[in-house]
Amino acid sequence: MKKLKEDLPLLIPIALLLLLGGLLGGYRLYQQLTTSVQVTPPQGPVTPAATPFRALQPENEAKVAERLLAAGLNPTPVLGDTAVSGHIERLAKGETSLGRLWQYSKDLAYLNEYTATHGGPIPTSFWDVRTPKMTANNWDEYTLVHQMAQPDSEPYLRFLTEGYGRFRQFKAAEASGEDTALDAALDMLPLAEIYYATVTEKPSPHRPEELAEYANGVLMAWQSLVAGSSRTNPLTRKPMFSHSIFARNNVGTMYQYDMGQEMGISEVWGVTGFAPSLVGTPENANQVEHMSISIILQIVLGIPTTVLNGIEDEKMLAGKANQAEANADKALNNAIRQEFKPFFARDGETAVEHFRRVLKTDRSTNPDY
Repeated sequence: MKKLKEDLPLLIPIALLLLLGGLLGGYRLYQQLTTSVQVTPPQGPVTPAATPFRALQPENEAKVAERLLAAGLNPTPVLGDTAVSGHIERLAKGETSLGRLWQYSKDLAYLNEYTATHGGPIPTSFWDVRTPKMTANNWDEYTLVHQMAQPDSEPYLRFLTEGYGRFRQFKAAEASGEDTALDAALDMLPLAEIYYATVTEKPSPHRPEELAEYANGVLMAWQSLVAGSSRTNPLTRKPMFSHSIFARNNVGTMYQYDMGQEMGISEVWGVTGFAPSLVGTPENANQVEHMSISIILQIVLGIPTTVLNGIEDEKMLAGKANQAEANADKALNNAIRQEFKPFFARDGETAVEHFRRVLKTDRSTNPDY
């Protein structure tokens, strides 16, 4: 007891330092868990007149409707698209003009020709949508399509086109087993890197912090093309990251307009190519989406794998997933941390090929390998 009393003056500051360190560590973790990446889109024109539409003096409403049909729009809405009927209704209400619709048909025809020529014909009706996020940023389908038809949008249009072309290639060979969802999704990473290199200068390899930031941009572009989805932060009740108006520009959404029916991302992609231990059960069909989101959360946002794996355990305890699903999801999280995260910023191509081999190799059902 006497010894304890003698040491107490020394122990108190040590205990306070440990407590302070724990608080700081907890605060840093809280910052990580509540951080969010929000893509800020350019603002669209405040008024329709701000966009340089050419009034081509079409003869009448019937010819404009015919031109819109010829461009590939649906006669009536199928998946929330405006369709010819919607445009003509706006025309009758004075919400659009013959000149604007004529220009819209020309822009759509250009997008059709471009995407078909470059191997990924994106369905015309995919473009024919006005979302709340577009409206909030002063965009509508007319201004957005017109912007996509401009030369300065060509790198992004090529990225979407080549990505959808790769996805269509996968769907054509999916049934025969000659191609897989995993291969298609990972093959879109080099496309994202090519696109990002055209709009952002790649930093010197001797600047690791700048390389990491550059890699984050590549990964965000890739995730928007592959899935475009996010996760809600249980602490803030807000999306952990957001692609804003670009979120719908993903291959799954394009494919739904190609098929003319609504489908979930699991149905669109499936899990072919993943080793069985990374799937767990047939019901765990969203591994492409899970992979893409886990990559963003771990690499871009810096969320610890222990936190992500803890979420899987919580889902299992709450009866939202069984043990096999939880183990598979945790194994995928761990594979990203161990086999992809340390390498991608330094050498993306090598990292992707290594990661592909890892995810195709079956391992123990132990999520820690």
